[in-house]
Amino acid sequence: MKSLTHEQTFLVNELWILAWGASVQRAKLFAKEGQGKADFRARIKGFVFHQLLRHYEQGCTEEEHYKNIADLVEFGARVLPPLLEDGTYKYGVAQKLLNLTLKYYWCLGYIPEPPQCPVDRIVIGKTHLRGKVNWTEIRDESKYREVIEAIRKVAGGVSLARWELINYRRQ
Repeated sequence: MKSLTHEQTFLVNELWILAWGASVQRAKLFAKEGQGKADFRARIKGFVFHQLLRHYEQGCTEEEHYKNIADLVEFGARVLPPLLEDGTYKYGVAQKLLNLTLKYYWCLGYIPEPPQCPVDRIVIGKTHLRGKVNWTEIRDESKYREVIEAIRKVAGGVSLARWELINYRRQ
């Protein structure tokens, strides 16, 4: 990624805080007595910024995107396992963080359109999976793929990222 101005760096950092908060706020990710949340967050941020975002600078295929989410899940589980509930970094949480970060970068013009969209309650609620799948409990790629296919059906011929951008409204 090209070097950012101070103003751009400020925006990127503020958007990271929003993406992080959105990915963990209802996820029950951390064990109750877990110490080291700031370190965990910083290490995840470093991985996303230095390892994953470069895959999106020239565009990324959907299969590469699935691999990137899986890599983030694996990395997150290795960072501080005792900090995490059940020692796992949930797939649903990882996809939300990465997809929301990509959405922000795309909207800022830093990357081309991402292959998917952030999946959460509002987006799932627009599909036949409403009330059947909780994004914070998605633990594997197969369940996530099921949700993505449900979104794809609702989106019709519109890309997932564009469809979500147009249709997402906080409630």
